[in-house]
Amino acid sequence: MAEAPTLIKLQQGESVVTLCPDVGAAIARFTWRGIDILRRAPDSAINERLIRQMGAYPLVPYSNRIGQAQLMVGEQKYALRQNFPPGLHAIHGFGWQRVWQVATQTINSVALRLQHTPDADWPFACEARQVVRLTPNALRLELSVKNTDPRVMPAGLGFHPFFPLAPETHLQSDWTGMWKMSVDSLPTELGPVPPEADFSQLRPVAGWQVDHCFTGWSRRAVLDYPTHRMQLDASDLCRQIVVFAPNDGRNFIALEPVTNINNAFALAAQGRADTGMRMLGTGESMEISMSITLSGRATPQPAVS
Repeated sequence: MAEAPTLIKLQQGESVVTLCPDVGAAIARFTWRGIDILRRAPDSAINERLIRQMGAYPLVPYSNRIGQAQLMVGEQKYALRQNFPPGLHAIHGFGWQRVWQVATQTINSVALRLQHTPDADWPFACEARQVVRLTPNALRLELSVKNTDPRVMPAGLGFHPFFPLAPETHLQSDWTGMWKMSVDSLPTELGPVPPEADFSQLRPVAGWQVDHCFTGWSRRAVLDYPTHRMQLDASDLCRQIVVFAPNDGRNFIALEPVTNINNAFALAAQGRADTGMRMLGTGESMEISMSITLSGRATPQPAVS
């Protein structure tokens, strides 16, 4: 039987977070006043190291898919491992599938580090770092990647938090464009936001099936529940957001602040200038952050007769 992964638990007031450095630097659980703010990983998922059932994990050194696992850097092509079978693409980088090391730990924070040498998942040497900070009513995540390779490295970053979804859940967030997707989950065309994806005003999420990348994001999203309000804020480089809500009984919505659009490296190689891809010289780094702040409900309460 495999050894159980290391768990780190932080508590500040009524906020409690459980981290799994061994499982892609994932957050297994985050509760506030006893309420699950992120999707709660069951004990079986933790013990079996099932990253896809965790509450959140970092995306480094890119977000979403690299089409057919072919990384394009200028005129250079690198064949990557198809790391999410049976899919034919490479997805979400390597960080979510690796063991991270604890660099420092305090009463309310943990810094995790991951050193990477070139391999089938990523052909460049680099170093990733994630810092988790907890306060009585908020969780803050900081994620960075540094190019330690002698070559210029393409890069992107993101967070992949999953939030519980119930019939009463309301969403509010602003975005100006949506990438249409092909049958193989790659972006084909940037278009306007369709009415069903317009959440500029707080409204119910129930029934909305989506797995798309939105651009022109305001870098803020609100989820309103019968018990609480969750406000997600992301840093300036997170100008895109991927929203995944299968609405098929799995009862979650993923709101993913990211720096790059899906399949960004291939699109950039084709000459598209607004992919969010960054090129990092040797020793250069990029960093993003996001926070989850908790409070009372945002929608009006029914009158008591």
